[in-house]
Amino acid sequence: MSPAAAAALRPLPLPRLRRVPRLRRATVPQPCVRVSHTLCALTPQGAALLAPLALCSLAGNALERHTPVGRALSAPVATMLCGAFLASAGFQPPSDALRALQSILVYASTPMLLFGANISRLIRGAGPLLPTFAAGALGTFLGAAVGVSLFAEPLTRAMPVAEVGSLASALSAKNIGGGFNFVAVCDATGIGALAVALGLAADNLAALIYFPLNGWLAGPPSTSTANELASAGWTSSPSSPTGEDFSTAGELTSVLAVSLGIVYVVQVVIGAGGNTAAAAAGITVILATLFPSLLSPLERAGNTLGRVLLGLFFASAGVAGGRIVTNDPGALAAVGALLLVIYAFHGLFTAISAHVCRLSRLDAAIVSNAGIGGPATAAALASSKRAPDPAPGILLGTLGNATATFLALGATPLLSKLV
Repeated sequence: MSPAAAAALRPLPLPRLRRVPRLRRATVPQPCVRVSHTLCALTPQGAALLAPLALCSLAGNALERHTPVGRALSAPVATMLCGAFLASAGFQPPSDALRALQSILVYASTPMLLFGANISRLIRGAGPLLPTFAAGALGTFLGAAVGVSLFAEPLTRAMPVAEVGSLASALSAKNIGGGFNFVAVCDATGIGALAVALGLAADNLAALIYFPLNGWLAGPPSTSTANELASAGWTSSPSSPTGEDFSTAGELTSVLAVSLGIVYVVQVVIGAGGNTAAAAAGITVILATLFPSLLSPLERAGNTLGRVLLGLFFASAGVAGGRIVTNDPGALAAVGALLLVIYAFHGLFTAISAHVCRLSRLDAAIVSNAGIGGPATAAALASSKRAPDPAPGILLGTLGNATATFLALGATPLLSKLV
């Protein structure tokens, strides 16, 4: 073969290819996973989960409004019992979808309920009742510590050991602030559905004894006239915690936008992870304190929409743990014993401080009520007893809502060591 032919048959050199960097597997951020769970609510499967929960919440509110038993139980407990009934009837949604929905409800509702938490205004308005409120809160935590020490064995039989201290701190938060503080602490500490249901059931059963006793200890109604009450600023306006809420669509939309914006910043920008509810509460309290003119107009609408979301949460809690609670009365008794000690220490410290500060029976009862029940029940007690100025009790309840989550999370490691 001639050299020319050999050169013609020689393979042509291939062009040099640039090295392509190896692609890494994409990881989906946790907030996006939660958003995907939320978008699933728009599907028929999501509607099959949300519709029964909404019906339970509706039934719980109707029972509270129209039946003596419902009024004694309160709407959250009645809602949870309706959820437990659904669970016993065979309603069993996937646990991961239910847990994801509960997280979304907690995260979204936490800022909504704190738009009025201007710390400086709350402290100034509480006045001479503040030391007694602080003493009652201290007694609540000491009662939790003593109760965990006394009943560690039955509590560890009722739930995992790691959850006992967390549940005690969540119950302390509930009885310094309110129901959403309980929920926020449960979410931050990762308490299981069983412990959440046990805590809610035991606390609300204890409330059936506490509130009548608290009303009796407050003494007879004040002799203040209607004109004196009006001059003190007590009116049953729609913005009052005991009145009806009339919020416009614009206000509700603003509340939803601000709340979800705070949650987005906490999850995506800060990366709070499991502490999302507590971090969202902290940012909201800071904003409400530094910029009250921006958030205080949203307070009424925030309370309205926040209670709607918490109603769905209580229904889901009943579905998740109701059957287990009803099948294990011993577990409920153990948590009830813990609560009995918490209530006893709270009452003892409140009574001692009220005596030292020379408060009246009515003022002492309102302070205690603001911690155990919150601003709405404190307002209801002040109204029924015709208190000259119910505002300090309402402000104390709001102060408890603003601070109880952080105090309880700080106490959780100490309570866990006592188990």
